[in-house]
Amino acid sequence: MLLPRADLYLQDEVHFAFHPTLTRLWCLKGRRGQRLVEAPGDNRKVYGFGLVDWRDGWFDGRIAPGRTADVFCDQVRSAVARSKARGRVAIIIADNLKTHTAQGSLLVRSLLTELKEHLSLIYTPAYDPDANRIEWLWRISRRVVTHHHHRSDFALLLADVEHHFQALAQTPADVLRHIGSPFAPDKDQTVPLSLAQAA
Repeated sequence: MLLPRADLYLQDEVHFAFHPTLTRLWCLKGRRGQRLVEAPGDNRKVYGFGLVDWRDGWFDGRIAPGRTADVFCDQVRSAVARSKARGRVAIIIADNLKTHTAQGSLLVRSLLTELKEHLSLIYTPAYDPDANRIEWLWRISRRVVTHHHHRSDFALLLADVEHHFQALAQTPADVLRHIGSPFAPDKDQTVPLSLAQAA
């Protein structure tokens, strides 16, 4: 059995679009009372690749122009290298996107052959966000980065994503709370403002 000598990771992607995401909010009745959100007229997007350790909240966040196998494989390699350095194997839960599977990607097929002694990839069912709790973290990411944002420059939005990923990497206990991990310490404590503003 792998679990006693394994690190369990959750992996997923999220997209960040330049067009702000809109959410429900209260405003006065009628057109004059409506809140206007200015759109940039440009809907460029990037993808965030995230990987988190279910037990200790270690987070690896990356940004890429698409959900490609090369970035996925690089992230998996980083997790495996971290676990090997700890004398452990890596179990990674990911969705069954084509670029995550040996059937859909030669890079993943090669990766699985190369790291077969140190890696086990487990795929979640389609359309089941509760099967991979890192998706709960993306609710926070969207609220922090793109909900009602007022950025007029795409580079500034990218900087917001990078800053947010750095904040996640520096607050593993809060990451564990957000994904509902039973290993989160002091679960009754409030979340610091940097992440709580999104909750």
